[in-house]
Amino acid sequence: MFCAGDEFMQTQMGNNNPYNQDNETTWLDWDKQVQNADIYRFFNRMIAFRKSHASLCRDRFWREDIRWFGANGPVDASDTSHSIAFNLSGKAVNDRDLCVIVNMYWQDISFSFGVVGPWKRTVDTSLDSPDDVTEAGSEIAVNANLFLARALCYCLYFVSKAAQSLILLALPCCSSLYRITP
Repeated sequence: MFCAGDEFMQTQMGNNNPYNQDNETTWLDWDKQVQNADIYRFFNRMIAFRKSHASLCRDRFWREDIRWFGANGPVDASDTSHSIAFNLSGKAVNDRDLCVIVNMYWQDISFSFGVVGPWKRTVDTSLDSPDDVTEAGSEIAVNANLFLARALCYCLYFVSKAAQSLILLALPCCSSLYRITP
């Protein structure tokens, strides 16, 4: 869930219930939208992307449509596991398939899943803005079936029905929707 101002890095300093605050906690600093234009652009494109894909806007559970896997095949459900992935079929809602990889390990991990390319990269937040999110129709071709999930990242892959398209979403630190650089 997004709160007002999250799209340009506004913070309520951890207060998730500020209904009775009429102070800096809830006031929006609109200058942050200009200061963090790259984050604002990223949010706008990701929200538009979500709205354009029925797989991400379902009104029912994914039970029959989801398949879990790990970097080397089956899910590693041990307490030392640092990664997990899933494939969400879009067939039931007439949409593309979605593959998500979560790598919480401090090193890169290669993932392979049984969907054969060709692929197109649409989102890769390990890249600097504005290369992190491509516009619809300007995706970048990727010729691989083995994908590298960068250390401490999420990866998202989409498979289209005709020409498969890849979306790589790497969220460093996995706790936010933006890349924080020193």
